[in-house]
Amino acid sequence: MDQLFDEVAALMREVAAREIMPRFRALAKHDIEEKSKGDLVTIADRASELWLAPRLEALVPGSLALGEEAASADASLMNRLDDDTPVWTIDPVDGTANFVGGRETFGVMLSLIEKGEVTKAWIYLPVTDEFAIAGRGAGAVWRDASGERKLDAGTAPLDAAEQGASFYVRFMPDEWKGGIETHATSIGRTSSTLCSAWDYTSVARGAHDFVTYYRMLPWDHAPGSLILREAGGVVRDIETGIDYAPRTLKGPHLVARDEESWQQTAKKIRSLTNKSKK
Repeated sequence: MDQLFDEVAALMREVAAREIMPRFRALAKHDIEEKSKGDLVTIADRASELWLAPRLEALVPGSLALGEEAASADASLMNRLDDDTPVWTIDPVDGTANFVGGRETFGVMLSLIEKGEVTKAWIYLPVTDEFAIAGRGAGAVWRDASGERKLDAGTAPLDAAEQGASFYVRFMPDEWKGGIETHATSIGRTSSTLCSAWDYTSVARGAHDFVTYYRMLPWDHAPGSLILREAGGVVRDIETGIDYAPRTLKGPHLVARDEESWQQTAKKIRSLTNKSKK
């Protein structure tokens, strides 16, 4: 991996030390706002994004930042995905509700998108000082206090009773919601961190088997999708069978550790969804 991977990782560690961790479990009431019902933003989110955006743009000449908070304030920024200009996606604090609640399940997520494809990705978990980093075609690695090692998602058990999964259906159309919820009853272990940074890295490390999503905002999914794919996993629309890409903003997606388990689980969910339509 080239020098850019280390430079971006250093920025992520620095912004966490400057803007995020000093505010963890120390937020005042006026530091927290609600962008929409149930969608929180904090001073740490905004300060981190403002600090990161110009520094990332300086690393790749001609690139532009697409941050979650900036796009929330100005939806036209999403148009930056439409041409071939290099774009940095920034999720300054993924899992904001967890951060507000004092839970450790939050992270910082960045990706570089070039010509509509994710080419580089980073996820940083500040509490544990751990990174997942990937380059397209270059593999994915996990960095922690013990050093760096290759990420390998491995294979999920095919027996549903032995599987662990997270099923997010909040934005799902009713028919997909019904099919997925029915399938969830057969799974041995279900959990919900409400944090893409944790979910994607858990699947990429082989600690979790599946996740479902519908709303596919790029800052939530571009980093994790590349990291997981480079670790051998799959992120694909259940309905169309098309692999996730940053310009895809919605659709019932299944995240899985490997191709065989993706195919098996997607087939089950489609079958249950078709039954719910009748």
